[in-house]
Amino acid sequence: MKISSSTLSVLKNFSTINSNMVFSPDGELKTMSNAKNILGSAVIPEQFEYEFGIYDLNEFLNVLGMFEDPELSFHADAKFVNISEDGHSIKYFFSEPSNLTSPQKKIVMPSAEVQFEMSADNLNAMRKAAGVLGTTDVIIEGTTGSNQLELTVTDIGNPTSNSYKIEIDVDEENTSDFKLAFNINNFKFAGGDYQVDISSKLISKFTHKTEPLVYWVALEKTSNFNT
Repeated sequence: MKISSSTLSVLKNFSTINSNMVFSPDGELKTMSNAKNILGSAVIPEQFEYEFGIYDLNEFLNVLGMFEDPELSFHADAKFVNISEDGHSIKYFFSEPSNLTSPQKKIVMPSAEVQFEMSADNLNAMRKAAGVLGTTDVIIEGTTGSNQLELTVTDIGNPTSNSYKIEIDVDEENTSDFKLAFNINNFKFAGGDYQVDISSKLISKFTHKTEPLVYWVALEKTSNFNT
């Protein structure tokens, strides 16, 4: 079998969340950070016959990158894969899935009190601002009755911190006052526009608008949700 370019893109993105990866026959890739505060899920076109684990995903991707268009042949007991092209090949051994960090349960997203769309431009702008200002906090604020949110890149612990602000219009009025905090280093999303759902249970869901790709990110404990 061959691995599609779309799946390779997902794997490269997921490698920034965790170097471990468990491949399963269900056609879905899932990853989870070691701190368990970021989880990603993607539906892929490939159907793997066996479950197998990769300990170092970046190494595996680099191995695949040694070939132009490699063919993958899986060993019958799922202990290794033979990666080959034009008479050249690599025998790559798997890791035991139970020894790897991988999501074991499906996340059930609670009801979301905050919903909005985050464009690729706004996401990139916040990342750039965080790099320029040397800050990592992203604050999402709303007030009861308003149809607007404020996204601010700042340093929560420094009252005189320089900050970068984006104003976003939302379809429905806010039903409460809230000040929600994220660490921008947890925004390890692939490029694109996202539907964002945030629950007062301090969990958020970022759903890609055009790709079968979803991320769940925990909010910081400093978040204040007056429901």
